[in-house]
Amino acid sequence: MRKRTLFVALMLMLAVAGCKSGSSPTATFKAFFEAQQKKDVAAMKKNLSKTSLAIMERSAKEQNKSVDDAIKEQLDNPASKTDKIPETRNEKINGNEATLELHNEETNKWDMMYFAKEDGAWKIALDRTIEEMLKKS
Repeated sequence: MRKRTLFVALMLMLAVAGCKSGSSPTATFKAFFEAQQKKDVAAMKKNLSKTSLAIMERSAKEQNKSVDDAIKEQLDNPASKTDKIPETRNEKINGNEATLELHNEETNKWDMMYFAKEDGAWKIALDRTIEEMLKKS
């Protein structure tokens, strides 16, 4: 009986954990966008992959800034502001990697965003997203 109780408790914990942001690439993107709107740097960073954060740290260090200060500076840039969350489509998951298409209203095209699953949660892989964008230009 005790094993069954532990099993049920574990299943309930997993179900609750699955409802949090990061439970899908789309949910992660929406959580990141909402954090960006609120200028919540900690929540933004929570939704980024470890590799993305490491690259941002190196870049900020080269500018003699902290990552948080660099992000805040970007958030204050009028050119990077948008009030409307982009339309999304075609979420595709392949193991620990995923993609999601975001509609770019300026170009009227669909841009691909990449994700990596880390510690059981989906994270935005900005490094991969930028790398793929550079290949196209």
